[in-house]
Amino acid sequence: MKSSLRTILYFVAAIAISALLSAGITLNVVNSKKSDVVEMSLEEYEQLSALMTLDELMDTIGAHSYYDLPARDEMINAGARAMVASVRDDYAQYFTQEEYEAYMASTNGSYSGVGIVVGEPGDVGAPIMEIYEDTPAHREGVAAGDIIIAVEGESVAGLSLDEVSSLMEREPGEELSLTVLRGEGEMEFSLTAETITVKHVEHYLFNEHTGYIRISMFTGNCVEEFREAVEDLTDRNMRSLVIDLRNNPGGGLSNVVEIADVILGEGTIVSVRGRYEAEGEVYTSNRRSVDVPVAVIVNSNSASASEILAAAIQENGAGVVVGTQTFGKGIVQTTYSLSTNGGWVKLTTDGYYTPNGNSIHGTGVTPDIEVELPEELAALSISEIEQSDDAQLWAALDYVRAKAAGSE
Repeated sequence: MKSSLRTILYFVAAIAISALLSAGITLNVVNSKKSDVVEMSLEEYEQLSALMTLDELMDTIGAHSYYDLPARDEMINAGARAMVASVRDDYAQYFTQEEYEAYMASTNGSYSGVGIVVGEPGDVGAPIMEIYEDTPAHREGVAAGDIIIAVEGESVAGLSLDEVSSLMEREPGEELSLTVLRGEGEMEFSLTAETITVKHVEHYLFNEHTGYIRISMFTGNCVEEFREAVEDLTDRNMRSLVIDLRNNPGGGLSNVVEIADVILGEGTIVSVRGRYEAEGEVYTSNRRSVDVPVAVIVNSNSASASEILAAAIQENGAGVVVGTQTFGKGIVQTTYSLSTNGGWVKLTTDGYYTPNGNSIHGTGVTPDIEVELPEELAALSISEIEQSDDAQLWAALDYVRAKAAGSE
């Protein structure tokens, strides 16, 4: 039920707006004791009136609903989620303060979960890109190539990647029920979340002094891990380099820009601009570079930040792209804090453009050397593919080794 003070405020405001509607002048809304004055313009009052509708709705529900109701802050959060959903932005999301803290923790090196890397969802569900070793998902037999079709019995078809990830969030010790599609059959898994520490960069030195660096995501400590990998391979007399971005769903813009700066010489990495911006912000690299032949391996699950790095290397002439067409996510999301309740909202705010000014959104990056994997191998995680069977890896190795030999 509305308080008497609020009723008086609304009544006084209604009279004032009726009297001054055509004038559009500043209104003085006075409380019952007339000791304080709140000044607002007509436009501000119209905005307040719209918010009053939400307040009235909650009061009406509270006064008349037959069912037990959630707390008022839960209703506000539900309204905020619905408002964000209405903007038709697949990547928009509302977080409570607790949810945002969990979301940020998931982008760092350690997080609470079951050890699954999920790719961009399709019409059926969300594909599993990677299973980290010695994690609940790995121990229970969940496999890369499986498609998550339901979480706790709720279908994930048509949801965004962030929405699927949110449904799967669990604290250590909490249970997570997944329904996955494997081949033609469905499988049920019950997993217990735990604290998982993940490295997002691994590296090796192959024969003929060819360096290999795989980046699974542009999150956590990936920049430091990448720099350490390059330094180690350089110290071991690396003569060529293959960077594997297959099944990498992306990550932070700042992370990929810093990694690109390690690889490229002086040039443009990416430009980012908003809806009404003609130029926006341009990110560039300095003159220092990895001075060896470079090839980047990508596939249809290489998205967002992966595509920024692949396009930057390709269009700056710093190396070639090997594999298959990438996913085609050429937009950037930004998070904003809400001062009123500690919540956060993530929105698509910008598009990004390659060094040549191209947008790859909806199209992806086209490889210089196109190589397909057999269907049975493409469904595996990269770590599960035998090196001798990996045609994409061999195409990249052959290219950089030939370039290195030709430069000697």
